[in-house]
Amino acid sequence: MHSSLKLPFAILCAVPFIMVLGNSMLIPLLPKMRAAMDLNLVEVGLLITAFSLPAGFTIPFAGFLSDRTSRKLVMAPALVIYGLGGLLAGLAALFMASPYYLILGGRVIQGFGAGGTYQLAMALTGDIFQTKERTKALGLLEASNGLGKVVSPVAGASLGLIGWFTPFFAYGFLAIPIGIAVWLMVKEPRQESKKQLTLTQYFATVKEIFRKKGVSLLGCFLSGMMVLFILFGVLSFVSDVLEARYHITGLTMGLLIAIPVSAMTLTSYLNNLLLAY
Repeated sequence: MHSSLKLPFAILCAVPFIMVLGNSMLIPLLPKMRAAMDLNLVEVGLLITAFSLPAGFTIPFAGFLSDRTSRKLVMAPALVIYGLGGLLAGLAALFMASPYYLILGGRVIQGFGAGGTYQLAMALTGDIFQTKERTKALGLLEASNGLGKVVSPVAGASLGLIGWFTPFFAYGFLAIPIGIAVWLMVKEPRQESKKQLTLTQYFATVKEIFRKKGVSLLGCFLSGMMVLFILFGVLSFVSDVLEARYHITGLTMGLLIAIPVSAMTLTSYLNNLLLAY
């Protein structure tokens, strides 16, 4: 990798790292949030769902916009929006007596921002690296994502020692500077002119893909949805049990929750190695 690309690529690697913090960093703190805001299990679970659903909804539109404009023009503002949503949630928790619904709104804003981050970082990496280094660069990007999955429960539990709302501020303090750095320091290569699809044509193309390969795609999507549903559901339940039944809190809880997440990351990494051969 050329020396001039090392810093911009390091900034791009920070994008998937920040993205994966969105939910995992809050898991160890859900019991504290539930107690502090007097929530039931459904309400505290919505703090995770309010992030994930908007992110999933935004991803295809973010990809379409980045193809028509530029990766940076979508990704940098998306990171700033992600951070601002976190700051909104943190300020609500800090200054309001009943902050739940405003925190929920902040999480929705975060989700819309998150939908324009990781996949565009991968696309921009593919645009920048056109040689055999592309595979290595994409692998490092995924490794950064995996590192975030492992670190996030421990980081969330550590920040929770200050206050249950502290991670919301961490989102802003991390994502906004990275968004500015992406805009200022990552040089996007000029793309060859190509026919731009309208939104109608784009969805017509997607419809045609689903017509031809719909069964296989739906199988993959449903599998991914079930895995994530089980993962975050079980982790949320475990965090509640660890505190209520075993009185385990703080950093110890974060380390325990990091175990299954680390196993998932290791499995993903080993599967990528197997598929490469």
